[in-house]
Amino acid sequence: MARARVIGLSSIALVAATTGAALAEPVSGHLLDGISLQPIVGATVTGPGGATATTDKAGGFAFPDLPAGEQPLAAAAAGYEASTENVTIPEGGTTDVTLVLYKPGATGELVEIKEDAPIPPPPGKQDLRREEIAKIPGTRGDALQSIRSLPGVAQAGPPGIIVIRGAAPQDSRITIDGVDVPILYHFFGLQSVLPTEFIDNIEFLPGGFGADQGRAIGGVINVTTRSDAVKDAEGFAEVSFINVAGLVQAPLSKKHKVQMSAAIRRSLIDFILPAVLPSSVKFTTAPTYYDAQLRVDWRPNDRDRLSLFALGSYDQLALITDTVNANDPSLSGAKFENVTEFTRLIATWQHAHNGFDNRLVGSIGTGGFRIDIGTNYLDIHDKLAEFRDDVGYKVSDQLKLRAGAEARYDLNNVNVKFPGQPAEGEPPPSNFTTLPLITYMKKVDASVSGVYVAADLRPTKRTLFSPGVRLDHYYHIDASTISPRIQVSQGIGKDWTVRAALGSYSQPLTQGQSVPTNLDPELATQYVVGAEYAVRDGITASGSAFYNDRERLVVRDPTAKEVDPLNAYVNRGYGRSFGAEFLVRGRLDNFFGWLSYTVSRSDRIAAPDGPRYLFDFDQTHNVIAVGSYTLGKWQFGGRWQYASGSPTTPVLGSTYVSDANVFIPIYGGLNTARIEAAHQLDVRVDRTWKFNAWSLAAYLDITNVYAHAQVLGYNYNYDYSQRTATKSLPILPAIGVRGSF
Repeated sequence: MARARVIGLSSIALVAATTGAALAEPVSGHLLDGISLQPIVGATVTGPGGATATTDKAGGFAFPDLPAGEQPLAAAAAGYEASTENVTIPEGGTTDVTLVLYKPGATGELVEIKEDAPIPPPPGKQDLRREEIAKIPGTRGDALQSIRSLPGVAQAGPPGIIVIRGAAPQDSRITIDGVDVPILYHFFGLQSVLPTEFIDNIEFLPGGFGADQGRAIGGVINVTTRSDAVKDAEGFAEVSFINVAGLVQAPLSKKHKVQMSAAIRRSLIDFILPAVLPSSVKFTTAPTYYDAQLRVDWRPNDRDRLSLFALGSYDQLALITDTVNANDPSLSGAKFENVTEFTRLIATWQHAHNGFDNRLVGSIGTGGFRIDIGTNYLDIHDKLAEFRDDVGYKVSDQLKLRAGAEARYDLNNVNVKFPGQPAEGEPPPSNFTTLPLITYMKKVDASVSGVYVAADLRPTKRTLFSPGVRLDHYYHIDASTISPRIQVSQGIGKDWTVRAALGSYSQPLTQGQSVPTNLDPELATQYVVGAEYAVRDGITASGSAFYNDRERLVVRDPTAKEVDPLNAYVNRGYGRSFGAEFLVRGRLDNFFGWLSYTVSRSDRIAAPDGPRYLFDFDQTHNVIAVGSYTLGKWQFGGRWQYASGSPTTPVLGSTYVSDANVFIPIYGGLNTARIEAAHQLDVRVDRTWKFNAWSLAAYLDITNVYAHAQVLGYNYNYDYSQRTATKSLPILPAIGVRGSF
């Protein structure tokens, strides 16, 4: 059954409010069609106590006196599925309640994808239904894969990483329910670590985000899991070429408002992939992943919500190659193995009452990453605990105050016996066998903490600005940063909204940079401007321009690295990313889709007087077109993408080193060439059959229909006189069947 969505324009659906005796307050709002967002005329809205109101030509309704607190509003209209939603009515009343109804068969959960700071609304803010996201071609039913189709997200680097506005993957932060997680996707980016049905909201912040978000100089992806109540048990079981999965949600006690959600998934790609790879590659453990989630929610009263959420992810891959590498003997017949895993236990308490709201989160967890190549290994395991508290108080309709604090205890056990790899600004590794071997074993304290304050001011109905400041402390290097920020939104006329953001940002050090204690945090200043235009009903166009100025980037001193490569890092690097993003999105009766284009440049300087060079994750052009059309019980979709190739350092020749009996490459200018551009077409077909108590759905999702494999890099022969391209899988068909109850 469809549910009316209540969207407060000054705040978004506070969790709960007052109960019991309350003053009578005036309440008004609008009732809209959930797909076209057109007003519904002549509908009936029923309030507590049986009071009714009829919507006018603009879909407007009004009640002169409803009790303050959380109250039910029921909406019914001819041709729509009736629905009831609880609305928080503040003292003094409200004029900005929006109810949404859906026609039969058009229902779908809303997953909100935001492209910038949530307060004020960001440039190009996106609201996509979960039903839509799950059926985007090439995603294989995975909502989090939709992030890779948004403006500002590059298709650079290996599959499975997120590159936002030219920033390195480690420059961006990923959280689930406010808690950091190390990865978002399993091997090769085939599937995310969280099933679509567990997701309530995806907050995508490519830049210009507010003071409540810290420790990132790139972007932020916040995933919020579902907590909405279910009346009866529901769930699904699914099998596809990619994985087998199942989920169940059920009330444990309707009287005490306690419910449970659980899901589990196991890959099947490990049975398929060995059959399509060259015979020289022999898996001892084919790419295998598992993930599982368990969540318990309790609503003791109308003001509070408590949840306990446990999740875990495990990936493993092991193979042996028969290829003989005369120029790099350590890789001949070498065994390669990689294991990535993490667990989190997250407890959350949310409270709202009389304009005051609070969200308290505590978490404990583990993480692990190990890679073995021959007799060499890199092994990092961590134990962590996190705490976060966000408090807000609505002083009036024109002012809301916010503040928060967070702390993360993170102890890493680092055990390394691995050839030294190039740092930022250095050429690719010349020869795995001849590189100097680094042996290291130590516990590294990566703990951090932060506090922030912010204010949301609305001097006029269409003007909103949000200044704030943040203080972060990094314990390993005993350094603190102060980061002021501001976001502004201004409506112009009926159809235009312009927005801007400016702020300072910092982040801790990662990988080998986290070993020294004499470094400073990396810094960035971000500038973002944007505008959104309502073209017509169901069609919007938006665009934004950004400039990200980075400083104090960590690079390696070329002289010191020859003596002590682990302690040769210095804060001498500079970087910048700049560009523009454009998006046209449509949601009509039987169609949804969008066309996006990003043009950008990302470059670096390794020293104040050094040359400027393209960053590894620079991508000049990125075009994505997504469309899906529903015809009865069938749905047909397509997704096409074109992306410029990533920069690469050309090999000009080689030099023979007789002592080692190997050839050493001679490189050209750093990142002065590019690999081939990538383009592909994905298609998807869905069909659904409905029965009395359950439904059956089947889909065919084909990634890269015309088999244009993406070039990921190049391999060279023994004397570097010839090269061959390393490519992704040329085509990936996925057939799936799902039964839901």
